[in-house]
Formats: sequence, structure tokens, C-alpha cells
Amino acid sequence: MPELTCTVPVPRTPQELDQAIKRYRNTDLHGYELFCQWQAICEGSMQQDFSEPGADTVPGEDSY
Repeated sequence: MPELTCTVPVPRTPQELDQAIKRYRNTDLHGYELFCQWQAICEGSMQQDFSEPGADTVPGEDSY
């Protein structure tokens, strides 16, 4: 089975990722094109930094 090579750019920023997801949902893709779009979104999502906030607290929390 030949290896598939996708040329869809991987989203790098959260904004690009949002746009890619909207395009994925609103476009009638099939087969190879569908897989390539899905793979780019997955790779872009995995590369995002969704780290937990450090010591973020609610302002005024000490006053309660």
C-alpha cells in the first residue's frame, strides 16, 4: 500500500486551528482530502500549548 502524503498546512496558532476546524465542518470533503484535513487539525491541536494556568487566582478571593 503506498504511503499517503498530505500537503494540507498544519495550523500553528489557536486562530489558525479555529479556522481549520470551521473549514473542515463547512466543506464537503471525501476520502483522501477528508483524511488530510483531519490529520492537519489533529497535528495542529497536539502542538498547541494548552498548559494549566500557574498560580492564577480569583481577584479578591482573600476577602471572603
